[in-house]
Amino acid sequence: MIFSEEENDLTILSWNIKMLTGPYGWVHNRVERAENIVQALKSSAHYDVILFQETFSGKIRKLMYEGLKSIYPYQIIPEDPKCLVKSNSGLWVMSKYPITLIDAISFSNQKNWDILSLKGAKLYSVIQDEQEIYLINTHMQADYKKKYNNIRTQQYTEIYEKLILPNDKREIPLILCGDLNISMPVQLRKMLEKLKLDNGPLLGKLQFSSIGEDSELLDYILVKSDNFQFESIERKILDISKNPKSLSDHYPIQGIFKWK
Repeated sequence: MIFSEEENDLTILSWNIKMLTGPYGWVHNRVERAENIVQALKSSAHYDVILFQETFSGKIRKLMYEGLKSIYPYQIIPEDPKCLVKSNSGLWVMSKYPITLIDAISFSNQKNWDILSLKGAKLYSVIQDEQEIYLINTHMQADYKKKYNNIRTQQYTEIYEKLILPNDKREIPLILCGDLNISMPVQLRKMLEKLKLDNGPLLGKLQFSSIGEDSELLDYILVKSDNFQFESIERKILDISKNPKSLSDHYPIQGIFKWK
């Protein structure tokens, strides 16, 4: 697929690529998978912005950036914490065009293995065809043996109160994407109502984003419903490899936005 060069459009990709730090990350073929991801992205349609989750490893980010910088020369990497016990947020963005970090938060409450990273959300600004657009990249609390719906509710409330409300500008569209770890429609609906965001249908056969026996839809591209109105929005879960597990345990999700 080749995206058209028409004006007034933005193409984005959001992807949890499971690049954990050692020692746990060492057993998940990080280098081989990173090289596979680079080749897959070079061979696929080229996006305006790619938002990654779980890119905790600086070594892997450097490897991938070297392979992709001819297409995506601009990047904003996650800051490593001063505390050596925790890893960074894992939220990384690459872009064809200049991109600015406007604001960022770290969640105040995390449970289980999630406490070992600074999970949170980042708000970026990119200008496309003279239109400024805000993008939020986030990765929320995972479920383990215990379900953590209450923790995710706290986290998306923090996104709303600390990122969305203070930076709300009616003329600037806002797109939120990432691994929300929400699969139940009723839980997603609560989040959409709280944050005043809209979801939409997924094109194509793939209607889930996690890979494995218990496949679920965990990754989303959402739009602030009371801001700037897009003429059209297309969302699609992509299978860009004959062997998806050679890339990640999540499929990427693509968004195409057009406006007048």
